[in-house]
This record gives sequence, C-alpha cells and structure tokens, in this order.
Amino acid sequence: MKKNKYKNRIPLYIGIAIMIFFCLFPIYFLVLDSVQPTEVAYSSPPVLYPSNLTLSNYVNVFKDIPLAKYILNSTIVSLSSTGIAILIGAMLAFAISKIKFRGSNALLNVLLIFGFFPATITIYPIYQMFAQINLLNNYLALILPYVAMSIPLTVWVLATYFDNVPTELYESARTDGATRFQIFYKIIMPLAIPAVSTVAILDFIACWNEFMFALTFMTNDNMRTITVGISLISGRFQYQYPWGEIIAGALLVTLPLVVIIFVAQEKIISGLTAGAIKG
Repeated sequence: MKKNKYKNRIPLYIGIAIMIFFCLFPIYFLVLDSVQPTEVAYSSPPVLYPSNLTLSNYVNVFKDIPLAKYILNSTIVSLSSTGIAILIGAMLAFAISKIKFRGSNALLNVLLIFGFFPATITIYPIYQMFAQINLLNNYLALILPYVAMSIPLTVWVLATYFDNVPTELYESARTDGATRFQIFYKIIMPLAIPAVSTVAILDFIACWNEFMFALTFMTNDNMRTITVGISLISGRFQYQYPWGEIIAGALLVTLPLVVIIFVAQEKIISGLTAGAIKG
C-alpha cells in the first residue's frame, strides 16, 4: 500500500525537483560568475562549472564604489519609510476596520486601485515638485514616495487582520473608558504583531530594492542608494562592462534580504494568511 502511495507521488516529486532546479540554477550561475574573472562571463558556450576561482570581484566592489555609504543610505531610507508607512497604515487600517466611518470601504477600495498603478508614472511630476522646493538629493525625496507606495499594501493586510480581532474586545474597552488611541496601541497593535512584522518586512524589501526613484532623485554620489550605486560600476577601460563586480555587489546586498526572508518566512506566511479565514 505504501509503495503504491509513493509511486503515485513520483510525478509530483519530479515536478517539484524541476521547479527547484529552475529557481536555483540562475542563482547558482550568478554566484559562479561572481567568483570568476569577468572574462569568463563572456565565454561562449557559458562555463557551468567552477574554474579559476577568485574573490577579486568582491574586493574590487569595495574599491570602485563607496559601498558602505550606499548601504547606509539605503538602510536609512528603507527603515524610515517602513516605520512611517507602518505607523500611518496601521492607524488607517484600525479606523477602517473598527471605527467604520462613512466611506471607509470606498477608501479601502481606492487604496487597492492606487496600489495597482505603476509608481514610475509619477516620477516626472514628483521630480518637478521636489526640484522646486529643493528636496532633491535629500533622504526625504525617497522616503515620501516610498511611504506613499507602501501604504496600500500595509492598509490592506492590517485591515484584514484587524477584522479578525473580536469587535466585543473593542467595545468592552470603550465601555471601560479607554480612548480609541489607547485601544489602538495597547490592545490592537500587540495582537497584530505577526501581521505588522510581515508588512514591515515586505515594505522594507520593496524600499531596499527600488531603483527608478533613487536613480532620478539622488544625483549626488554621496546620496545614492545601493541599487543605483551597483548599477553605476564602470570598467577599468572603455567598453568594458564589469559583470563580475556588478554580480558580486548585487549578491552582497541581496544576502541580508535572503537571511531576513529565510528567518522570518513562517511569520510572513502566517501574517499574510491570518486574515484570510474569519475566526
């Protein structure tokens, strides 16, 4: 019986193995190119096995660009944007879910619609506005758009989660004399830590990886974020494109995100699915 059970699952296992291969092979190829001379990346046919291993690409990344400064800029912008988006989004989600003011459902739908629009279509008007108020090459030039981009997802996830918090709990606290703000930060928010953690991680990753706004609004080299800084790595001579160094830099700044997702994957899944089933 058990043999037949495992035989029936063989196609499933094969399909999973193929999917894992297609997901991991590009990463393997990137790691391989990052520890080999740049010339190997231009080989035809491509080299699919380790040869002439070297760490020079990683060393050159730190020599060619101020990597530490770029990482600091990205960290400041991403953490600030995430914190502000969580604060505003959580209060708005609480108002939509528990206070139920007139037009709350319409506001939620409007936020969803705005979340579907590509943010890049707003670059030109925002650039013109920031240029007029001398806000370019300032952390706020990225923090403000990033907060606006993060709020729709934040509100939707948290509002869905808050809907699962029993209304009786909210009403009893109001009966006992607690203000709405006290209920928000003393009762609702502690219960919503899984959802808040999930949204915070997703918002942080989105801000960390954003490229177009950072490229447009940060023209001063000291204010660039890591995604833009890596893309501007130049070769040692004309017409050389240093793929090895670019890949090495990309892997270095992606590693923290991979670690965060690997460690917090259960919280991310539980936070996203917590509001899917009404308790």
